Amino acid sequence: MAAERHIKMLAVKGEVLAFQCKTRDHRKGSEVSFQSLSFNCDSQSFSVRDRTSSPIHKDSSAEMVIVHCCSALDVQQRQKVPCVLLRLCKKRTSAFRYKLYSICTSTDAKLQAEFVLPYEIRDNISIVRGPTFIWSHENAVFYVSSQTAGVKELPISIRVNFIGELPLRQRKIVIQGAQNAPSDQPNVQNVLYFIEDGRCFNSACFVPDAYSSVIQCMMVFSAEEVDSDLRSAVLVATSMKQLVLFESGLPRDVCLLPYEQPMNIQIVNTLKNDCLIVVTFSQGNVCTVWKDTFQVACCWTGVRQLLIDDFVGCGTDQMLLVFESSSEEPLSSFLLTDLCAITYSCGRSDDEELNASDAAQENHLLTVQALESRLQSGLNVLEDLQRDVAVKDRLLQQSLVALNDLVSGREHFISSPQQEGLVSLWEDDDDDDPGDEEDHGMQTECAEGALKVHRVWRRFIGQSLIFGVVLTTTNTSVTNISASVVLDSRQSAAVMNTKTVILPFPASDASVAHGPSPVKIRRSDCSANSGGSRLALVAVTEAAPLLTSGSVRCPIMLHYSTKESSGSPAGEKARLSQHCGQISVDLKDISMGKLHPRLLRDCKLNTDEAREDLLSLMALLDVCFFLVECLDHTLADVQGWLQESLRFERLEIDPSFTADPTGIRLVRWEQNSPFQGILSVYCRDELSLLHFLHSLCDFLPVSHDIQPLERPRSLAGSLAQTLQMEIQTVTQDLCSVLRSDEGARREEAESHASSQPIQTLREEWLKERGRYNERLRPLLDETRYSRLIERMIHRQLDADEAALMEAPCL
Repeated sequence: MAAERHIKMLAVKGEVLAFQCKTRDHRKGSEVSFQSLSFNCDSQSFSVRDRTSSPIHKDSSAEMVIVHCCSALDVQQRQKVPCVLLRLCKKRTSAFRYKLYSICTSTDAKLQAEFVLPYEIRDNISIVRGPTFIWSHENAVFYVSSQTAGVKELPISIRVNFIGELPLRQRKIVIQGAQNAPSDQPNVQNVLYFIEDGRCFNSACFVPDAYSSVIQCMMVFSAEEVDSDLRSAVLVATSMKQLVLFESGLPRDVCLLPYEQPMNIQIVNTLKNDCLIVVTFSQGNVCTVWKDTFQVACCWTGVRQLLIDDFVGCGTDQMLLVFESSSEEPLSSFLLTDLCAITYSCGRSDDEELNASDAAQENHLLTVQALESRLQSGLNVLEDLQRDVAVKDRLLQQSLVALNDLVSGREHFISSPQQEGLVSLWEDDDDDDPGDEEDHGMQTECAEGALKVHRVWRRFIGQSLIFGVVLTTTNTSVTNISASVVLDSRQSAAVMNTKTVILPFPASDASVAHGPSPVKIRRSDCSANSGGSRLALVAVTEAAPLLTSGSVRCPIMLHYSTKESSGSPAGEKARLSQHCGQISVDLKDISMGKLHPRLLRDCKLNTDEAREDLLSLMALLDVCFFLVECLDHTLADVQGWLQESLRFERLEIDPSFTADPTGIRLVRWEQNSPFQGILSVYCRDELSLLHFLHSLCDFLPVSHDIQPLERPRSLAGSLAQTLQMEIQTVTQDLCSVLRSDEGARREEAESHASSQPIQTLREEWLKERGRYNERLRPLLDETRYSRLIERMIHRQLDADEAALMEAPCL
């Protein structure tokens, strides 16, 4: 049983809805049914969800034809539904019956409208919200829907160019065309007619009247009503093989189309956050145009139908081009692509997938030329910006030198080369040119400074900027060293407040450099001074003002006091300033984590960069000191508890430090003796400190005592050693005295056997001495030591007093 099938397809929610009209041979009549097909990325083909087709309408006495299908808003369900228009014609009648159906579910169809016409609908067919079916016939426009009682006709005569919907609040369904003017008016008026309220507007806000006669098809990008006027962006394909973009009635761009007789314009939203304009022509021709460049991208021929939807489920649209094929399958030959990253093909060879027309090749050449011109223009603008930045940096450097001279009490001179702009920037390292007077002056200024700068670093942690300066003091009278960062904006320059900490720079085991510093510093400032002490001045400030100001490089100033400054009275300390370099502030580096301390991620690092990370953390974090001691026995293994229970990791650069890998926290454990140690906790808030102390108290035995300290007892070890030496000396002296005293008293005991009180006191003193020797090891603290010495001296005094009282009796 053979059957002739006519298929029309519609894209609905990422699937293809295929409507089939089957005409039987052995009997009269037809049947229209539909089925859903979805795309499978693995098999790269479309598969039918349900093999059983759902019938829409059957008629055994009439021949049916699928006139049109599209998706429209159902105002009752408030959602878009697929709609299909059927035409039924009986051979013995001259009338045509039309039925408008909407697909409610995957198996059911609902009849929305039914009407009879004496002619066949051919022109300007459209299904819009309602669903409402609109068409034109002999300069008259008709429409019908489920809300209208039959077919309605527009009260005006119009030659239609466009029927569609506008994204307006009140009026949406619009018809654009040329209104037939009376015979006494030679000019044709182009109007916009809204079906909802019957209002007319001049269509010049869409398309100029001069283009009305050549319009073939139209698509509205956007539209809004402002002060009773319409602002719009419209695409028009003309009979002159042109695609023109109009904005509020003015032509903005034009593209030459490769084919004639355009029929439809659609939009594809691709992965590049861009749009493709797709134009469908008669005779199965399709071309795409890039919206940003308005140039032809690709062309295809032999296309039976074009569908646009998200068929692969990636969130953006793709084009489904269904080609002519002899197979009975509806999607046996197709191309699924978005011209970006998605391309699937079935039933076609590779050379047929993308065809570029001659116009497209010419457009590609013009695009390359335009890009080259744009690149050259961008390079010229970049050079101008670089010159502006150079002038800005030069003026900033001159201002800093002048400010330094003003604070130091020196007179500032501007040489003629500086007035002419013939100066080198601060970042330039061209120190070998003897003729550069400006550069030589800068070297002299830095050489006179009392602080020699070796290098500068910066880190970003949370909301704080930490920058450090490794320096050497060449003058012993330098005191009160601090640092500040200069915030340079377009209007003025301001000095930001910082919290400055001076720390000794840890000794480096490596003698090689670990790459260039992120901040450019003059080579004259980087020379090491072997005679001075090497310190690290670390400053902490807020990062938000630097990021909001737009500054790329911020100068760093050192401030210090000295008694030897010129121009100051004897004995009076003068406050001086010295420029030490610049730091770069780049939001991109901050967001990528390039300026975050690497030491927290890898505790095995043993480089100068890791030492800078440690100093930055010590300056940023709040530190609390605790004395941990036990009077009865040795201390518990605090270092082992930190590593095993809390999973802290020891730092390679300083094994006394352990770092918390889960947060920004440092712990330093220094055990002065087996019975006493100092615990330093570096953390950002009190809550983190309380959590740590709670875990520590749970770990330590009851015999251990924890006391907070205002500052660490760095001399506790030397004090304990001194006390031990003192106790040993006293013990040796007492033993020698006791030996001599015991010999004398032994002679007294042989001659005076009746001196019983002296013997009793001597025995008590020896017992106390034994207890003292037992308690002497190990040493606890100076208080207990003093108490033991006092008791021993009292016992000895009692014995000596008893001996003196018994002496006359002998």
